[in-house]
Amino acid sequence: MNDPKTILVTGCAGFIGSNFVQHFKKNFSKTKIIGIDDFSTGRKDALDPSITFYHGSILDEKLVKKIFSTHKPEYVFHFAALAKVSFSVQQPRHTTEVNILGIVTLLEAAKNYGAKRFIFSSSSSVYGGAKKLPTKESESSPDPKSPYALQKYTGESFCRIFSQLFEMESVCLRYFNVFGPGQYGDSAYSAVISAWLEALYFPGEKPAFVEGDGKQTRDFCYVNNVISANILAMQSKHVLKGEVFNIAYGGQITLNEVKKLIEKNLKIKLNLEKHPQRLGDIKHSCADISKAKKILGYNPKIDFEEGLEKTIEWFKSRKK
Repeated sequence: MNDPKTILVTGCAGFIGSNFVQHFKKNFSKTKIIGIDDFSTGRKDALDPSITFYHGSILDEKLVKKIFSTHKPEYVFHFAALAKVSFSVQQPRHTTEVNILGIVTLLEAAKNYGAKRFIFSSSSSVYGGAKKLPTKESESSPDPKSPYALQKYTGESFCRIFSQLFEMESVCLRYFNVFGPGQYGDSAYSAVISAWLEALYFPGEKPAFVEGDGKQTRDFCYVNNVISANILAMQSKHVLKGEVFNIAYGGQITLNEVKKLIEKNLKIKLNLEKHPQRLGDIKHSCADISKAKKILGYNPKIDFEEGLEKTIEWFKSRKK
């Protein structure tokens, strides 16, 4: 396909959003990129100065309307979210506002101003710990176990409804445990790999810890694989009306094994405090990615060990 004229990236200063912007502009140099972020979890130093940026919230209906009426983005990549299970358990009302009302505000504007396709960052947490692994979209009914999981599933439902009612295409990508450079480990939203590396490279903030026995498994997905999936979702020639796709590497590793790989790579001991298993967490996850391969042409190229090495290199080179 030709380069789109204009795209909108929500959460453009966040971990996935900022990585996406960097990658997208290299591959679609003619496209104008519009970004919005309120820096609630994004970082100012991650913001690409070459894009047209709006500082504000996706809950600000007037601002969202201004962005869409001024720029009329062809594609919307919706990364913005308050994205952590534990935080949603602590703050169910606040996270519900951002994660549900936010997507409805964007979908309505996308519909009103003729966006071609809305690409939504959903989450594997919607499955609630599928009984059958690897988890297949068609065989595993959503069973959210946390406010965050329910919020993401509700977002998917709104995408599907808007596509059915208003003939606006949408795609929902269910990410499995995304990690990589740009994911800082010092916030309430930190994933386990970045939190552990943060504690190693920038000690003193908070100690590294493991929740539960460390035998829980995750299908960790390197951020570049997720970026590739978003671009393929934009480029797909299929008619997509709220279709959901698992986006992962398609493997399974325990947290204890992750710990050993970090120790092997760095040749040091990673001491972890033992914490109780957190509320709303799931024990095992592993994705069946055959649907994304077949329909989107998704092919994750960076496996866990290579992704971990790249992430460690970023932490080594990073300033505070």
